[in-house]
Amino acid sequence: MRSFLILIPLFISAISYAQDLDCSKFRTGHYRYANQDYADLLTVRTDSIQTDAYPAPMNFIANSRVKWLSDCTYEFEYFKVNDEKFNSLIGTIYAIEIIAIKGDTITCQKVESSKLKTTMDMIKVKD
Repeated sequence: MRSFLILIPLFISAISYAQDLDCSKFRTGHYRYANQDYADLLTVRTDSIQTDAYPAPMNFIANSRVKWLSDCTYEFEYFKVNDEKFNSLIGTIYAIEIIAIKGDTITCQKVESSKLKTTMDMIKVKD
């Protein structure tokens, strides 16, 4: 019984241990989304520019500036779109936080309008 009482704090500390994420390898690269609704969307990110592109028939391309706030948190702001019907995106800022890493897949939380949070998985397909 006594050894059982000693194991309880060890178990609690093991499950509550916060993993330090190394997000540095995800600052740049080519990404696809795990969500089938965005399966055709390709995101290409350098350290300071991100391009989101859908292939034909949509032929949508949007460019945004990337600002890294910490190792695992960044913002991007749309500054250019290739289709006038998406001009409302220009100036829109999204905050992204990488909350988990498993191999080449990152789980991100996107904050829109400082309130709405969306969780998504992005798969790095190329450096």
